[in-house]
Amino acid sequence: MKRREIVKNLTVLPFAGSILPFAAAANPAEFVEAASGPLEVGPNIYQSIGVEPVINCRGTFTIIGGSVERPEVVAAMKAASGFFVQYDELAFGVGRRLAEVTGAEWGMVSSGCAAGLKHVTAACVTGGNPEKLIRIPDLTGFEKTEVVTTGYSRNAYDHALRNIGVELITVNTAEELEHAINTRTALVYIMACEESDPGQPLSLEVISAIAKSRNIPVLVDAAAEILTIPNVHLQQ
Repeated sequence: MKRREIVKNLTVLPFAGSILPFAAAANPAEFVEAASGPLEVGPNIYQSIGVEPVINCRGTFTIIGGSVERPEVVAAMKAASGFFVQYDELAFGVGRRLAEVTGAEWGMVSSGCAAGLKHVTAACVTGGNPEKLIRIPDLTGFEKTEVVTTGYSRNAYDHALRNIGVELITVNTAEELEHAINTRTALVYIMACEESDPGQPLSLEVISAIAKSRNIPVLVDAAAEILTIPNVHLQQ
């Protein structure tokens, strides 16, 4: 199954063990009863609140928790949790560090794929202007109000972009992309999948060439892809 087909069927989840926790959700009273009892910090932490863990056969999908953290990450989180820091300074420090690690110009940590898409779209729509940021999703009078995307990139997560208030313009050919980009275009959004691979009619290289010539940023949703260093999408 292609990744975009998986994303479009986000409610189809693999699970392990009994189906009772899922069935109980239809009856709130039964669910509360199943969840009653003290929180058990340990291997059964989820079961102690009436939640059944699933077997991840899909990848890094936010809807099932993203991924399991490496021990080094858990240790870093534990070490950082003992201090207070100023968040603007933290964002700057993390962004600089992620740039060094990934080879990107800058980095940002979001609470998930949808949040990341919203942050990037908001940045491209407002240009970082705080007066515009607080007006979202009312884009009245904004210069950038449209996002161009490809037919193969339409999925459940593009709602995150539309939450900013932009209009999505869907294209299916390079020629349509050329005509769709105009002064109102904030960015071009695509999903990393087979259709965006090198050699395809609307590959990332083709899209980037057209967008770059018009000074339009390209947002690639590669949240469920394997992170490679250097990043294959940045290389493309």
